[in-house]
Amino acid sequence: MVAFLARAESLATSSLNHSEETIAGILFDVDGTLVNSDPVHFAIFEELLLKEDGFNNNEPITEEYFRTNIAGRQNDLILKDLFPEWSIEKREEWAIQKEARFREVASSSFMERKMPGLDKLKSWIEKRNLPRAAVTNAPRLNAEAMIGGIDYMNFFQTIVIGDECEKAKPDPCPYLTACTNLGINAKQCIIFEDSPSGATAGVAAGAFVIGVLSGQEESTLIDVGCHLIIKDFDDTKLWEYLESRL
Repeated sequence: MVAFLARAESLATSSLNHSEETIAGILFDVDGTLVNSDPVHFAIFEELLLKEDGFNNNEPITEEYFRTNIAGRQNDLILKDLFPEWSIEKREEWAIQKEARFREVASSSFMERKMPGLDKLKSWIEKRNLPRAAVTNAPRLNAEAMIGGIDYMNFFQTIVIGDECEKAKPDPCPYLTACTNLGINAKQCIIFEDSPSGATAGVAAGAFVIGVLSGQEESTLIDVGCHLIIKDFDDTKLWEYLESRL
């Protein structure tokens, strides 16, 4: 209880400090933030891992396992943990097959999986001419498929891919790279994230991080430092916060 209260006090202080700053830019994760894609990723991982004889005693992975060990993480790190005995080449080949299967299954449903309220937020950002970026650990082919699938390619001014940075999330490098590309200060930015890995990166970058409850537990996102938690982009808490920053 003491730890929880201390955490709440810390978040309140951080929120107050950020509320005194002008918003310099808005940065978005992609998987699970722009598009509710985690259910598809879970299904694909479940399907393909069952084909690996002996993995998890030949039992399907659970949603909790997916949230804890897979969601939001870079493929290199995921597969290193899942199959430490495999060669790097075998892991890379498996990841390529997995992502191709994801695009095959999900490509026709990106628009319907677009997070509620996203178009409203897009209009709000465009009206204020705020710099914006998509920052993701997804491979570029996936990121562009999802962003293009919801017709947002022309909205983002830069797309930063974790695998193309010196380090991927949970390192802050991808978010700091996006800020450099946009010519803005991360400490004046809002970051939207749905995963512990991404939220950790955003907090480390110094931004105000808003956690989106598309797959993780609220307590998980609070524990990694999210300053505000919302259900989706229609959440009244989000709009109250944005108006307070104007």
